Amino acid sequence: MRRRPDLESKKHRYHGRVYWVVKEPVGLNYYRFHEEEFAILNMLDGQISLQQIKDRFQAEFAPQRITLQDLQQFVGMLHRSGLVISKANGQGTQLRRRGDQKKKKELLGKLSNIFALRFRGVDPERILNFLNPFTWWLFTVPALIFIALFGLSAIMLVLTNFQQFQSKLPTFEQFFAAHNWIYLGITMGLVKILHEFGHGLSCKRYGGECHEMGFMFLVFTPCLYCNVSDSWMLPNKWHRVFIGAAGMYVELILASIATYLWWFSQDGMFNFLCLSVMFICSVSTVVFNGNPLLRFDGYYIIMDILEIPNLRQKATEILKRSFQKYCLGLELQENPFLPQRKQFWFALYTVASIVYRWVVVFSIMMFLMKVLEPYGLQALGRLIAVTGLAGMIIQPIWQSIKFFRTPGKASKMKRKNVLTSLGVVGTVVACVCLIPLPFHVDCAVVIEPQDAEQVFTIVPGKLVSLNKQIGDTVTKDETIAQLESLDIRSQLVEYIGERAVAEKKLEVMRRMRSRDEETAYQIKTQEEIVAASLAKEAEYRTKVDLLEIKSKVDGVILPAPPKPEPKQDAEEQLPTWSGSPFSSKNSNAYFAESDLLCYVGDPSRMEAVLVVDQHDIDLVDEGMEADIKIDSARLDTFSGKIATIAETEMQVSPENLSLQSGGRLDTEMDASGRLRPISTSYQARVPLENVEIPLRSGYRGQAKIYVGYRSLGWRLYRFCAKTFKFEM
Repeated sequence: MRRRPDLESKKHRYHGRVYWVVKEPVGLNYYRFHEEEFAILNMLDGQISLQQIKDRFQAEFAPQRITLQDLQQFVGMLHRSGLVISKANGQGTQLRRRGDQKKKKELLGKLSNIFALRFRGVDPERILNFLNPFTWWLFTVPALIFIALFGLSAIMLVLTNFQQFQSKLPTFEQFFAAHNWIYLGITMGLVKILHEFGHGLSCKRYGGECHEMGFMFLVFTPCLYCNVSDSWMLPNKWHRVFIGAAGMYVELILASIATYLWWFSQDGMFNFLCLSVMFICSVSTVVFNGNPLLRFDGYYIIMDILEIPNLRQKATEILKRSFQKYCLGLELQENPFLPQRKQFWFALYTVASIVYRWVVVFSIMMFLMKVLEPYGLQALGRLIAVTGLAGMIIQPIWQSIKFFRTPGKASKMKRKNVLTSLGVVGTVVACVCLIPLPFHVDCAVVIEPQDAEQVFTIVPGKLVSLNKQIGDTVTKDETIAQLESLDIRSQLVEYIGERAVAEKKLEVMRRMRSRDEETAYQIKTQEEIVAASLAKEAEYRTKVDLLEIKSKVDGVILPAPPKPEPKQDAEEQLPTWSGSPFSSKNSNAYFAESDLLCYVGDPSRMEAVLVVDQHDIDLVDEGMEADIKIDSARLDTFSGKIATIAETEMQVSPENLSLQSGGRLDTEMDASGRLRPISTSYQARVPLENVEIPLRSGYRGQAKIYVGYRSLGWRLYRFCAKTFKFEM
């Protein structure tokens, strides 16, 4: 055996100890060795024997000792890793078999993670060398400070105008509509290309190399990936950390610029693309790249900060060994390559990463199914979900089967440990499936006057006067407000004229009937024209009367929920109203048909209107207790019992409950221009008595309806049934 002559090596320090990082340049593989291991590698010149290596090792590193068996195992590991060359016959066959096994392993790895598929590409060294003179300054300390402050200013812009920011956001269905998929895909692809170039250029900036840039499908979106494993050759760990964070650094720049451009631009394609950049950069950083629980940028950053290479593999091995030792009772030999201190935290890291990976995969599946559902493509979403889950389930099951089928493993297990472990697992499963715990249904809520009469604008018009104000007493048929509509009045004048002309023509025909037989046949038709004209005139006289808005009952004027500030279109001619109709700013504002003006009722009687989703309505019954918390008094909670539950679905949603207005209800605009819940929902009414918090009509918040006791197993089954459309 002899050491490959093309290997490169660099001396590093981890936790105060000397290590050597060796680069295998053909396969771009990197290995870390202790000083003693690196010395043995360098001794392999093709002539020296194992006994001679043993003698030299014990002379150089006294008082350490090594056996020929340990030495043979280490040299075998070097050979399997491709770091040494053997002169023995049959090496080509062995290398071919090893290469086939590696390709098979890579293929299985791709199939087990369909949400991040990688395909090797080209060597980007030339283009990175070309760009490096123009971009090196981005990776300096002054630039880092400036970009951090710029990003902070973008965040402050959003936080200080959060209500307005929230009102400008589109709904989920609008943002992820089918006609936007191509733009989202292109935007995500471009962002990820710049992200990967950030890694590559930062690696060049600090003296590393980059010889692999390939094609990748990240959540089925094409983009690039850049292999900067050469950063492991850099002795300065903070340079390695910054190379790992360079992609997120580039996304911070893009997101900050996009935030300002989105904020100051008008609605349109450019505005949508800026919002897409903000969404992609923020979500990918928080959920994927910045999180150390997934093997993306955050993982490599934390690995360099902790100075523990192969953190995931070592943490997983610690968890496996703990399971084998305590649950199966196996006696294991000490592994000197694993961290010896704080092993509990490494095992906990493995558990957390597994749980988080499942959470991310489930979130992606739910996201895909929600996007595909409006287009009838749920079957495609389920196929993707099953494929993704199969990759996560089959591999660990197969590894477990291989472990237990290893000859001699079963005989070494201790009966006491196995039975205890099975008992604990059985107890936990029984508790999850059988022990009932309090269960509640969450829903949006709005405060309304109880049994109050709603006062709507029946016809559209401009508000010209208010005869009453909030809190005034009103009697039946008393005028509350006056609208004016030149269009309705001009139509009335037109129909009066048409009616007069038609009547005059009918009168002439009747006079001529005795002299002209043909005219006699036309009289019936003309009479129908006169009747139609009279009907139209009567219709518009009624509309003119409806411009005067009157109360239908006796009571007190109570405020309606405030209307959110509308998005003004460039083509819009009429000023629409917002807030309260009784506000002075709404004088001469245009009111559309069916706008809610106010309530007339008893101000001492209020009720909470709960909006219950169709998936939860079967759990809710009259008489159930509901805890209510309104947004204007987040620290206070009051309770009540459900008095009535609507039998028909909710057709119109109060605007202030919409997500676009800061509420909690996902809504959409129907063909008539009214807001309605996207998911079928029902109203449940809770009379409010003896509530110390001052309440006003239109206050919104959230409610919890306590529907009894349910086990965790039942909740998990119900969640899966709702998600995958199984029948309960």
